Amino acid sequence: MVDSSQIIQDIEAHNDICSKLLEIIQQENRWLSSEVASVIEAKSLGGPSQPDQGLKQTLLSSLSVHVAQIQAHRAAIKDYQQQEPAYKLPDDLSAAIGRATDLIMKMVALDRENEKWLLKKGLVPTSQIPSSIQYRPSDALKAYQRFNS
Repeated sequence: MVDSSQIIQDIEAHNDICSKLLEIIQQENRWLSSEVASVIEAKSLGGPSQPDQGLKQTLLSSLSVHVAQIQAHRAAIKDYQQQEPAYKLPDDLSAAIGRATDLIMKMVALDRENEKWLLKKGLVPTSQIPSSIQYRPSDALKAYQRFNS
């Protein structure tokens, strides 16, 4: 039997971290999209302050732990579904997964916009400019469809 209450608790903890990360990504977006031309001017003219990158790294480390837990739950559910083909995810578990997917999609979309701002403002060294091959939205959509099926 699958303990959906523990899975929901772990997904909600994941969602809480994702919400905090989304707030930081939104702060980054406001900071990058401000009318101020440079980082120095943004600080001296009272524009949006630069987001806390240390907190972001801490949250990302914590997120990795929760992702590993969720992956273990996912494997357990798949195993259980093979034993009990009639098993259906409870509605509250499906809702928690849906909230996680929504948060992740928002973060990815906004993070891409932030990357564009960084490139536009010349804040990325040319050696670190990513290949255009990685920016195929259809690949991301296919990956989400694979994981949700």
